[in-house]
Amino acid sequence: MAKGKNSKASILKTVILALFFVVIFLVFFNSLSNRASKERTKETATEIDLLMNYDLFGNYPRTPRDVAKLHNRYFEMLYGKGVTDEELVVMNQKIRGLYSSELLMYNDENTNLNKLKDNIEAVEEAGYEYRSYELPEASQVVYYTQEGKEMATLEVKIVLNVEKGMEYMYVKYVMVKENDQWKIHVWGISDTIDVEE
Repeated sequence: MAKGKNSKASILKTVILALFFVVIFLVFFNSLSNRASKERTKETATEIDLLMNYDLFGNYPRTPRDVAKLHNRYFEMLYGKGVTDEELVVMNQKIRGLYSSELLMYNDENTNLNKLKDNIEAVEEAGYEYRSYELPEASQVVYYTQEGKEMATLEVKIVLNVEKGMEYMYVKYVMVKENDQWKIHVWGISDTIDVEE
């Protein structure tokens, strides 16, 4: 009889000990998960702050690739990171600082802002999220002269999160050099198709 009680007590101790370790594991895992989530949120907030306060006068991008990179950093925050209306207004102004004088002339600030809001809304409704971008190699940027102006073209690969996984699109940039700075003259979705096997 005493042997059976010891056996039950031993099993009970083992079960309690196992439950204790499971609880400790869950608390530890939850703590790590929360910390990673907070760090991601902090990184997003920091990137938004950096972009909102970016000094285009003192630190203007030097090459067409650098301009495209900064342009896509803004769009990565705007499409999928949930910026406020105030942040959207400031970022729109910063993005316009990358545009050529001719592009600015045909796109006033309010129209630009309204189009941007509409596009963000449409992308959210479609369930797309801007995931990342891939710049071309420096050797893939094409430089040329047109009507006496220095020009450059390049394509940036955009990776989107969609319901079924990922999709890719390419954005083509045509840039012009104005006052020794590369400015976005024309940009839009390219016809390039990404074939994956």
